[in-house]
Amino acid sequence: MSERLKIKSHFDVLGDILETSRFQGTIFFRSTLAAPWGMSLDATQFPRFHIAMTGSFFVCHEITGNNIKVSEMGMVILPTGGAHWIADRPGRQMVPSTKAGEACELGKPMFQQGQITNHLMCGLIRFDNQTTHPFMNALPDVIHIPHIEASSAVWQLIMLIDNELSELGPSSNTMVDRLTEALFLKLLQKFVIQSEEAMGFSTALRDRRLHVVLQLIHQRMHENWTIEKLAHQAGMSRATLVRRFCEAVGLAPIKYLVQWRLLKAHNLLKYSNQPLEVIAEQTGFASGQTLTKAFKRQYGYTPMSLRCTSAVANK
Repeated sequence: MSERLKIKSHFDVLGDILETSRFQGTIFFRSTLAAPWGMSLDATQFPRFHIAMTGSFFVCHEITGNNIKVSEMGMVILPTGGAHWIADRPGRQMVPSTKAGEACELGKPMFQQGQITNHLMCGLIRFDNQTTHPFMNALPDVIHIPHIEASSAVWQLIMLIDNELSELGPSSNTMVDRLTEALFLKLLQKFVIQSEEAMGFSTALRDRRLHVVLQLIHQRMHENWTIEKLAHQAGMSRATLVRRFCEAVGLAPIKYLVQWRLLKAHNLLKYSNQPLEVIAEQTGFASGQTLTKAFKRQYGYTPMSLRCTSAVANK
């Protein structure tokens, strides 16, 4: 019997997904607030989060309709970008968050009359929405993190962002953007590891054997994987692997492998100048022609069409 392939135990599948999806973070609102205050946020296609630096607030998602109290040093994430409101308490008159954000940028923040009750920081994570991944599709509408330990890496990142904004203000800040991306990754890792709400792709990341399969697919996608080979590496039977992978991810392992190869190829075609044949080899396709056929079936347009559109958009 051949030895099982060695994989890097520290290989970060979730980080690979976020990097390939071109996640970009930004802080769109940060201010102290005096009660009463309230802001409404329209739906967007991107995840947002709100952090209670000091004081507590309430948030309500339009779909769930539940008022969630976020205590000091707690936060709420809205992975699906749904419309919602945030306020010091329910029943407040709501101001559009865009209006409140513009006021902060002009140096005339709203909600400053009376005693300061809150320090709030809100972030947005953009990504390339031409491609989707099962992990993001499986996240709930709302993730509530009741309390973040002051000594944790998550809170240290939050404080770094807050301090950077204190020094340089709300103007464009590359350091803050990169820190925000790191924060979002740490938050998703925390959710996958600790949350009882984790489901779908998150359960595959938490399952030791399925995680091995995902690591192999992500780390060595160019290899000629079969169900038998993947099952052997994970120490499972072929039937068990297919059943458990489908239950968690919603796709059979080889179908997921093909979709991941195509997502990586999409990323390389759009953001690099590498030749089609080189990209095909890197992502596990037999040739540029084979990649082109699979790409057209998946996305409805050819690799060259993507490159032409991207080149025009970047001019």
